[in-house]
Amino acid sequence: MKHAASALLAPALLLSWAAAQTPSPLKLTSSTSVVTQTTQNGKTTEVLTDASKVAVVPGVLLDMAHTMQNVSATDLRGLKLDMKVDPATTFRSAACTVAGVVTLYSIDGKTFGAAPLKKTVTVTENGQQVQRQVEVKPSEYTNVRWQVPVLKASSQGRCAIRAVVK
Repeated sequence: MKHAASALLAPALLLSWAAAQTPSPLKLTSSTSVVTQTTQNGKTTEVLTDASKVAVVPGVLLDMAHTMQNVSATDLRGLKLDMKVDPATTFRSAACTVAGVVTLYSIDGKTFGAAPLKKTVTVTENGQQVQRQVEVKPSEYTNVRWQVPVLKASSQGRCAIRAVVK
């Protein structure tokens, strides 16, 4: 399964910023790691191992991350970083280290909103079909978007999702 999961090693992303500049003031690095826990001297710590170096099998927790580095001397404003949840995985969580970031989620890759997302379902009540708003389970999320208001000059941030291999 290690080779079958090669698509997981390059998470899809879309990055845009308010003003197009050449050369790019932004350096972007992507990584996919297998998350494991280890205990030493009674203390449990989390270990991230490059997914290309270990077996990626169903049930494995992955950390798929993008590290953004502002390599310019000026602040970058209005960054949007999108990441698709690989269909071979189930979304668990998202995190970003940039101050002020807004994290949005999608179940269709087109519309984004803050968690918890809602969707309309049709149910039968008393013999009649009725539409109801229900909360979307995070496991149904297909995309994550981080809206970064400012990435300070010469700084960096890391945005990542955690997902379990199906």
